[in-house]
Amino acid sequence: MRRQKIATVLAWLLMFILPLPLIMLLNQGLIETATNLVIYDLGLAAYVWWLALVVIATRPKWLEQLIGLPTLYSIHGVIGIVALVAATLHKFNSFSMFPLIKETGNYAWYLMLFVIGYAVLFMSGWLIDRSKLFSDLKRLLEEKLLKHQVLVWLHRLVFIAIGLVWVHVMLIPRLGNVAGFRAVFNLYTLVALGWYVVYKVNQKFGQADAIVSENHSLSADLQQVVLKLKDPQKQYRAGDFYFLAFKSNFKISGEAHPFSVASAPTVDPNEVVFMIHKLGDFTKRIETIPVGTKVKLEGPFGLFDRYVKEAKGPVILYGLGTGVAPLFSLAIQYAGQKNIRLIWSTNGQEPGTYYTEQLEQLAKQGVAVNVKAHRFVAGELQQLLSQAEVQNGLVITVGSAAVVLKVQQTLRDIGFSATQLLDERITM
Repeated sequence: MRRQKIATVLAWLLMFILPLPLIMLLNQGLIETATNLVIYDLGLAAYVWWLALVVIATRPKWLEQLIGLPTLYSIHGVIGIVALVAATLHKFNSFSMFPLIKETGNYAWYLMLFVIGYAVLFMSGWLIDRSKLFSDLKRLLEEKLLKHQVLVWLHRLVFIAIGLVWVHVMLIPRLGNVAGFRAVFNLYTLVALGWYVVYKVNQKFGQADAIVSENHSLSADLQQVVLKLKDPQKQYRAGDFYFLAFKSNFKISGEAHPFSVASAPTVDPNEVVFMIHKLGDFTKRIETIPVGTKVKLEGPFGLFDRYVKEAKGPVILYGLGTGVAPLFSLAIQYAGQKNIRLIWSTNGQEPGTYYTEQLEQLAKQGVAVNVKAHRFVAGELQQLLSQAEVQNGLVITVGSAAVVLKVQQTLRDIGFSATQLLDERITM
């Protein structure tokens, strides 16, 4: 955790250092008042941060391993808002006599205002995880009007905004006289967009990383998909998740979707099992994928295995409904090695046959198992958990984001500190 905190601080510093070379070139080469230079600097910073958003959207594996994907997404969201604020200050405090320069900047701002606004409302968990009103509104819009794929394409309007800003800057005559400015400006643009293009080309046309070796329904709403990894070197860790893109199957979207592994590498390091609940358009079509289908894997992502491995005290794995899959993976991996407790509230339903067998096997291996067909209340958790678990335990909670937030508050109420609580929130 300490290493992750240090890496997170450095990542934030990097975000604010990135625009400085361009800002220094402009300020040294352009004769202007100090006030106007600050206004121009804000516009430059906003542009560089929009380019950074493009790079972060590719989920760089090296950065994810340092700070974790949730933190990476948080940086993505906050930087998007900060960039919009900087662009807004630039727009309302700058002036140009050339209509085309003015309009390209204005249209870019309108586009980014729309993209950031709808992303905050519907693609991040900041509001929909904490407000039933926004959650219901998002669900209604997706059912009646905006499917997931439409939302993804709306988010890509950022590329049009970037293009408009690029034209906006290229049209400003005075910037051509600032030595090296346009060359560095174009270098920033080419690196960011080139990074994204390489990522998408590899995602679309790169070699498959696995094939579907099994795909069958365990119940009306639960599908088991087993993948055989082609490269034995690309081993995953317990509790990880992948973004899966199924190839050559026109019944299902080719876009990558995230799924947590439900298996453990100790069982078979080259075989990955996913327990997929059929809740939406994409997951309901999973059952149509034939055995032998090629799969492009992005990942694995996740830091849970590292936390459990380094934990000195008890480990409590708290699953909420469909969020139990990666916790099964961790429990299987560390059964008999760590003091593990698996708590699972099952959305009002009894566990199916598959889960019942897994739970019985884990109990035989020394894992303390507590299952309830509804959420555990504070009094029940106080009876289940020992004083040692409350004082020294590491808790990993996985489930729908709104419920995770409530469970973590309950855990804090019964004595857990915030530093003991980790989570993976599924924003629906």
